[in-house]
Amino acid sequence: MFNRLDYLKIYCVAAQHRTFRDAATKLNVSPQVITRCIKELEAELGEILFVRSTRNIKITTFGEQFYEKAQAALAVMDDVFGHSIHNNLSVKITAPPSYAKPFLLPVLKKITDEHPEIRFDLRLSNQIADVVEEKIDIGIRVGRPITDHRFIARAVSKVNHVVVATPDTIAKYGKPTTLEDLNRVPMTTLFDNTRNQVWEWFFKDNIHITPENPVLITDDADAEFEAILHGIGFGQVSVSVAAPYIKKGLLVPVLTDYELTDEWDVYIYRPQSGPVPPRVRIVFDALVEHFQNPEFMPVRIPDLLV
Repeated sequence: MFNRLDYLKIYCVAAQHRTFRDAATKLNVSPQVITRCIKELEAELGEILFVRSTRNIKITTFGEQFYEKAQAALAVMDDVFGHSIHNNLSVKITAPPSYAKPFLLPVLKKITDEHPEIRFDLRLSNQIADVVEEKIDIGIRVGRPITDHRFIARAVSKVNHVVVATPDTIAKYGKPTTLEDLNRVPMTTLFDNTRNQVWEWFFKDNIHITPENPVLITDDADAEFEAILHGIGFGQVSVSVAAPYIKKGLLVPVLTDYELTDEWDVYIYRPQSGPVPPRVRIVFDALVEHFQNPEFMPVRIPDLLV
């Protein structure tokens, strides 16, 4: 028993051939299937679609009109299930703001060069997004393992933090050699809006220091980093973000003997349920590939000083 879509497909193929046998060969079915389908379609329409002879078939006037409408209907179906429906869809990504400029945007630029049809929707925040509620396709998160089985998560890198300052700042205030020395130099820090308090500085042996009188507090990681680069004070930032500036001599790492190493992971994740659209797969795989590369995303201070 055919459905109406089957009727239209078979009819349009039959209308393009001289015999039902030729149409059957095209569709890889028996001629009897074509004959039965056309008879059922004619019975439903109450009109003759083909005049048959022993040698060929000839489409009727009604059949020609019906053929045009059938072709139009199939074109609509092809459009609904074809690629055009995906053209206006973006890959929605959430990530920490500090990762956007040095890491995320370079990868997206490369993807755009290779796949200009892919569009992006970036939602940058230090807060953990509800990826289901906000319809996020891909997330980047720093911290504890993602154990929620609703997501596919890949640990792609480590986050280590380093205290840095500009050469001029160090020349002006001196170079701290112990954690106690931090009390006599200007410090910058981030404000955690979730906890309504400033972030601690993290060091090995489970030592946390909260800047008591920071020269600058901000809830924007990029603003804090720019403040450090402008010589406002010493700051603790991720090695991966500071790496290119350390290599160029624009920032100098201090207190590296106290560095806490490999405590946090960087995760790239996506929802697990349902099929993965090709555009999401392309972006997800590209991000994983680049973030796993230590040359793209350095994680250790010794690697920068060789």
